Amino acid sequence: MYMNAAASSDGFILSNVSVRLAGRTVLSDLTMALEEQRIGIIGRNGSGKTTLLRLLAGLVTPDSGSVRLDGIDPAGNRRGMLSRLGILFQNPDHQILFPTVSEELAFGLRQMGLPAASARTAALAALAAEGRASWADRPTAALSEGQRHWLCLLAVLMMQPRTILLDEPYAGLDM
Repeated sequence: MYMNAAASSDGFILSNVSVRLAGRTVLSDLTMALEEQRIGIIGRNGSGKTTLLRLLAGLVTPDSGSVRLDGIDPAGNRRGMLSRLGILFQNPDHQILFPTVSEELAFGLRQMGLPAASARTAALAALAAEGRASWADRPTAALSEGQRHWLCLLAVLMMQPRTILLDEPYAGLDM
């Protein structure tokens, strides 16, 4: 399918992107415009889905070509992406940085410039709204995998990004 990448500055635009990891070409000469509100990506294990999401999030730099979100290079402007783009990793342990639930939730807001006290207040309010106020000082290591995944999702949602990338969003969730 042909997409005219120059038609819009909204959404992701990938132009002739190639990515090699560990000596293996994972993505080759990929050109596309992603403008839909919801997009699902399916493929076999090892086919490059996670690499594509990490590329879109600016966590992987292309070996050739360019990636833009609303005209901005996500890898070159991480701070500028905070309010535009969030990512939920497949494995919550690759995302959690802090020892307690409230610290984890407050971190993204602090990165966006919110004072520590305001970020903590927002974290406590989010937990209370979800019926989990008692989790505030709970160690993140004491949570089940599904609870850690939920925590990561809540942390991303609290930052209110315009675009959220979800890698295996139902993996390990306690449903």
